[in-house]
Amino acid sequence: MRTALTKRDIGHLFRLIRQYAGVSQTRIGVAVGFSQGKVSEYMKDKAQVTALDVFERIAEGLGMPDPARMTLGLAPRVLTDVPLPPTPIPTRDGTPASGLLKVEQVVVGSRQPDDACDVDVLTLAWIVGRLDGHMDRRTMLLLAAGLTAESAASIANPWERLTLALTGSRADQEDTVERLEARTIGFHRLEEVMPARSLYQGLTAHLNELSTLLQAGLPDRLRRRLAATTGEAAVLASWIAWEIKQPRQSTAFDRIAALAAQESGHSIIQACTYGYRSYAVRGAPAVQNIRLAQQYLPAQGDNATRAWLLAREAEELASLGDRQALIRLEQAKDAYGDARPQRERAWTRFLDPGRMAAYRLSTYEHLGDEQRVIDEGQAALNALSHETDHKKIAAVYADIAAAQLRIGDLNEGIVSGRLALETAQRTESRWAFQQLAGVENALTGKRDATARELLLAINSAHRSLSQSTA
Repeated sequence: MRTALTKRDIGHLFRLIRQYAGVSQTRIGVAVGFSQGKVSEYMKDKAQVTALDVFERIAEGLGMPDPARMTLGLAPRVLTDVPLPPTPIPTRDGTPASGLLKVEQVVVGSRQPDDACDVDVLTLAWIVGRLDGHMDRRTMLLLAAGLTAESAASIANPWERLTLALTGSRADQEDTVERLEARTIGFHRLEEVMPARSLYQGLTAHLNELSTLLQAGLPDRLRRRLAATTGEAAVLASWIAWEIKQPRQSTAFDRIAALAAQESGHSIIQACTYGYRSYAVRGAPAVQNIRLAQQYLPAQGDNATRAWLLAREAEELASLGDRQALIRLEQAKDAYGDARPQRERAWTRFLDPGRMAAYRLSTYEHLGDEQRVIDEGQAALNALSHETDHKKIAAVYADIAAAQLRIGDLNEGIVSGRLALETAQRTESRWAFQQLAGVENALTGKRDATARELLLAINSAHRSLSQSTA
């Protein structure tokens, strides 16, 4: 944005507003006094603004703050050398969003379970859901830190938007559905980098909005779209409820997902439900859930979901000592080669080369192929981002540690085990802690003092997690 303003590139400015604020060309035109066609010309770089009074009209119409006006070459509206402090968005308990979402608090999970920040997380999820590419941890934290009243002034209150959609025109309804779809994607992305309990309240508020709008008598096309995004949100809510040990709520969200799958005609939502359920159990029950999930896959397409389920099946078959796991790994590799995880489904955005490498690693670890574990472990670590993939990294280090301990490399196994534990603690992820089971088994019975110390630390961390998520 700073570059666009410095160069006085209004086309670039409008494109950024369209991309990150979701504002249509018509609405931009109304704000700045242009026709929709003229806005389109600027956005396509077919026309340029050169007149000072037009720049002034644009700045006024968009409500630019003084720093932006001055970057554009205009005088500030407030002629003072004393900058006004930004007013943070209030939450239900009055705590500013920027206070609730400090950089390290988001990552290490120092916030309390009863923090009420659903409005802030709703806004953050919507913004993140509109990003075209992969969202790294740094981007999310910068967005969270920037949630001030000024920066969110153009984002209408969600319930006001909902009221408008219920009573307004078809365009209002379409705009609202698009926003809710983006926010569902955003929640799935945030789940990768934020502790589950930090998202739960905001996600349930999001589902309440979806449920309310579904009862509003929308046109069939919009209703099916809304039902699909409700299902995508519900499967994530079920997973998060399981993570924070709320089994009844998890089951209730599963029922919502099933109804949404039927209403929308997207039966693949049920595939995601059973895929997530497979993480709650191990071995044969997990394989059963995965195969139930595969029954909801279409004959063609949705290759990212297909690759995920095949990789999960390989992982669980390997835990049973079944060499068919290697065949499933190859099938998963082929499906992933044809997949577009960032485009297919809200839940497939987690799937990337790092996660696929982690599935291979886990499969070889279960099959007892220590050398392949070491090789694949390094490949997995190289493919993962140490800025964003804390949950995946915890699992990778756990598998490497278990293999090292089994082949008698005690010192290296303990080092890897400690890294796995430290990373799992930062995520507060129940799933990440489950991956430490192999390390615990390998440490049990070891007489070495450092091995016993690590085992006690893992057990203590399990107890702490149980208390914090209860």
